[in-house]
Amino acid sequence: MATMRLLSLSLALVFAASSAHATHIVGGELYYDHLGGDQYQVSLKLYRDCGPGNVNQTGYDASAMLGVFGGDGSTVSIQNMAFPGAIELPIALDNPCLTAPPDVCIELAIYTMVLTLPARPDGYVLTYQRCCRTPTIINLQDAGDQGLTCTVRIPGTVVENSSARFIAYPPVVLCLNEPLLFDHSASDADGDSLVYALRTPLNGGSSINPTPTPVAPPYAPILWQGGYSGDYPMDSSPIMSIHPSTGLLTVTPTLAASYTVAVEVKEYRNGTLLSETIRDFRFDVVPCQAQVNAQIAPQAEFCQGLTLAFNNTSPSGQLWSWEFGEGPTAQDTSSLHSPQWTYTSPGTYTVTLIANPGLVCADTTQSLVDVRVLPEASFTPPPAVCGSGGTTLVAEGRFGPGATFSWQLSGAVPSTASGPSVDVMFPAPGVHGVTLTVVDEGCSNTYTDLVTTRALPEAYFTLSPASPQAYGVDVALQDGSSANGGEIVAWNWYANGAPIGSGPASAWLHPVPGTYDVQLLVTTADGCTATYSLPYEIIEVPIHIPNVFTPNGDASNERFSILNIEQHQNDLTIFNRWGTPVYAVQNYRNQWAAPGVPDGTYYYELVLADGRTYTGHLTLLR
Repeated sequence: MATMRLLSLSLALVFAASSAHATHIVGGELYYDHLGGDQYQVSLKLYRDCGPGNVNQTGYDASAMLGVFGGDGSTVSIQNMAFPGAIELPIALDNPCLTAPPDVCIELAIYTMVLTLPARPDGYVLTYQRCCRTPTIINLQDAGDQGLTCTVRIPGTVVENSSARFIAYPPVVLCLNEPLLFDHSASDADGDSLVYALRTPLNGGSSINPTPTPVAPPYAPILWQGGYSGDYPMDSSPIMSIHPSTGLLTVTPTLAASYTVAVEVKEYRNGTLLSETIRDFRFDVVPCQAQVNAQIAPQAEFCQGLTLAFNNTSPSGQLWSWEFGEGPTAQDTSSLHSPQWTYTSPGTYTVTLIANPGLVCADTTQSLVDVRVLPEASFTPPPAVCGSGGTTLVAEGRFGPGATFSWQLSGAVPSTASGPSVDVMFPAPGVHGVTLTVVDEGCSNTYTDLVTTRALPEAYFTLSPASPQAYGVDVALQDGSSANGGEIVAWNWYANGAPIGSGPASAWLHPVPGTYDVQLLVTTADGCTATYSLPYEIIEVPIHIPNVFTPNGDASNERFSILNIEQHQNDLTIFNRWGTPVYAVQNYRNQWAAPGVPDGTYYYELVLADGRTYTGHLTLLR
């Protein structure tokens, strides 16, 4: 911990203020830019006390009155510049080992407007006036009754000019007995020669008339308190001074108080004075605290990933050095006030913060941070399941071997489970929410998805007439299935796997003899299916094969007719006596009349679908 050093001088601010007074003026300045032709943009910077020195808490005016006067003192116009809004200025000190009191507050508003000012030989004078200053100022007589005049001159017809303007605003707070070196230089768009000097500020308005209508020059200076002047505006040793060529302002204040100070910059072109810009401002000299105490806010959030944001809560200090604890080879440093850092892996790290490193007031603190990565949790829902939906859900994602798992399963059996996987059933059809929670190293993450189950139909049908039946009967098929909450949209009928019909009612026409497995396949609108089967037998009638036929055109015995052959799948081949086939066909149905085949003796071979084979001779006689 840095050694505490407290500058012990006290600031005694004794004043009396009437509630009717405006007590907010800190300072101001007025400048302009020549836009070309007769156009000028005028800028008014006003500084307001937003701290306790503004005893009446007077705010900015809704508009600022700008007086435009001829060089001869005549009034050209009175303009109103609308309030543009204000910003609070940072309170910065030259010495990072020092800390200003927290109640110092200064705001800045910049009023602007464009004026059309035709050239005239005597030029113009622009003026803004406002009362009153903060009564805490000690180098003015009755500071709460004295105001401010900001004024600037536009040269006559022979010269086109943009006025000089100061580049930076000096620090609002000066530390007691601490030297200040401040670059108070100005810039000039025309490249004119600039000369700097301290001067007495100009008064404006009164506590009775705090917002006067501006008047033409000359303007009365403020009234100094005894012992103070434009050349000695504040208690200091050495006294305040400004370099006439560089604008470097130097001062070491020796008494804690508030002071009004003014700096003037004059611009010359070829040795001729064109214009003057006066900045009227206030210095608050305070006993600054030299104690520096490095502090890191305790870690409040965990499981946020590898990137951590660090909150620097040090009450003082201006320079910072962070090390994030990843080891000597890592580039894990920062000079930001409150940085963030992305670690390479989870773990516990020691973070070091040095306030004002390298200075005698440096202070160091360390803090442990716990870097944890939020686990990633998910699972893959199965495709839509028909029926009870028996399935296995498996946790997926990124988590360590020590992770724990919790399942919440809506409408399921079981309804809760633990472990990386779960076997689950969903008795009722519908859409079921499933939530998986994974906890890993104290960090948890949740994933929710949906499992869809659909109604499973129950197939059933009846046959008529009942089995067994002789060949030649047609069998009626009638659906009796249950949709179980779904909608059956397709019915397909099969006998021994071969399609025989469709629709909720169908007919199985002319089944040949045999033993069959008759099956109904029903399908719902969701694509769910079910089957039901019944055995059925068609009784075979024995076949009889003749040994002669006479295709002579007398309409008797015209074809080779095998009795009951239509009941059988078969292959028939007829050979001549030299073994050459003269006729061959599948599924013979008594159609052969031996066209073009001469009379004689022939031989046949009949092979049934069940493998039985019949052979013999056949006489063809016309």
